[in-house]
Amino acid sequence: MPGIVSSIAYVRLGAPDLDVQEKFLLDFGLEKVHRHAGRLYMRGIADSPFIHVTERGASGVVAVGYDVHPQVPIESLQERFGARVEDIDEPGGGKRLSLRDPNGMRVELVQGRASVGELARYRPLRGSLAESRNRGPARIERLVHTAYMTDNLKPTLDWYESSFGFLPTDELYIETPGNLLGRFIRQDMGEEPVYHHILFLFRGGRSGLHHASFEVERVDEIFTGGDHLHELKYDHVRGIGRHALGSQVFDYWMSPFGAMHEHWSSTEKMNVHSSSNEIKIGSGMAHDSGERPPERFVKQCSPILQT
Repeated sequence: MPGIVSSIAYVRLGAPDLDVQEKFLLDFGLEKVHRHAGRLYMRGIADSPFIHVTERGASGVVAVGYDVHPQVPIESLQERFGARVEDIDEPGGGKRLSLRDPNGMRVELVQGRASVGELARYRPLRGSLAESRNRGPARIERLVHTAYMTDNLKPTLDWYESSFGFLPTDELYIETPGNLLGRFIRQDMGEEPVYHHILFLFRGGRSGLHHASFEVERVDEIFTGGDHLHELKYDHVRGIGRHALGSQVFDYWMSPFGAMHEHWSSTEKMNVHSSSNEIKIGSGMAHDSGERPPERFVKQCSPILQT
């Protein structure tokens, strides 16, 4: 049977000014779902009711949500995790079970959220008055993964893999095998193909969110969406480039409150039979396209908020 997690559902961040945050997220390519005094909900083109939440308060990461596999009743997980299922009072409804990982990061397992209608898709056919150019924000499909720095790497990896059945994809080491720097892990969906990773955990001097990654409708959106953000003078961190591991085209942008967001597109997928690899830093990463990552990219870490 596949693992208990089928996909990543949303990221929940903190920011002190929802007006500023909303403008950035709209320019980044997300669509507004709902906002009240303390929370802002954003969605993509696909049918998820929301994929990004901002709660008014300190800057940082509040939680990451994961969809529980439809074959696993969420109520059956209560005894396993020692937590109670609760009703979700947010767009889409459903049920939620909240946990804490070894670093205190809140992890929200969700099930039964109502799907919403997809938004209009890009039409590649040129009309009688149109031009072959696009302007404006990128068109974002969904949230696809997060990356997470931790000063407690091995226990954190063990917790995610044993709790949710995540599978190792690529492991990075320094100089000699066993000197672990980080590991890309993916959900176990059996024969069904999934992307290279749902989570990247890597060793650092503190614990927190490195970035949240959002899949665009087509790779062109990384370029046109990036042009839009450049024109508006947003804080560009790294890209456009291509990661060797996972065959992913990327572009990284910093929110006004220090949370890194990635425009992303990939062509490589894995299933339960796909191999895992141990890769020495300096060899497997040598085929990344684009400039070397700046120091601020490597050291990026949004703090974990205890709410």
